[in-house]
Amino acid sequence: VSSDLKKYSRTFSVNKSIDEVFDVLNNVEDYQSFIPFCSESKIIDQTESTIRASLQLSFLNTSSEFISENTFKENEFIDMKFVKGPFRSFHAKWLFDDINENKTDLTFQMSYSIGNPFTELMFSKNIDIVSQRIVEAFKRKIEG
Repeated sequence: VSSDLKKYSRTFSVNKSIDEVFDVLNNVEDYQSFIPFCSESKIIDQTESTIRASLQLSFLNTSSEFISENTFKENEFIDMKFVKGPFRSFHAKWLFDDINENKTDLTFQMSYSIGNPFTELMFSKNIDIVSQRIVEAFKRKIEG
């Protein structure tokens, strides 16, 4: 594992059932309607337990395609592995914890490194704000 790997993690509760929460997080094609910096989201390929997804990300006056291979187990986890994009490496995971019929705890974990020093500097300075905004967007969408 590279020494320049950056990490971000956040755990929070949403007042919805685990089924509703999982459905929102696994509905990649809807991401463009509510996630900051995401101008397009689509499924490239899908099986029973994986989704290959493409997100068009616009950040700091640049636009790039980010492709991930998402493995999932319904109501337990979504594991995102890097395929292509502005990162040297990227791995993220959503973990679901069913508290009761109207409450779910979510944990989002991410680690990444970026190849371009300028992009890394700009992204690293803003990673907490960007990650926070994305997590908050998911929370607002789920609790709708």
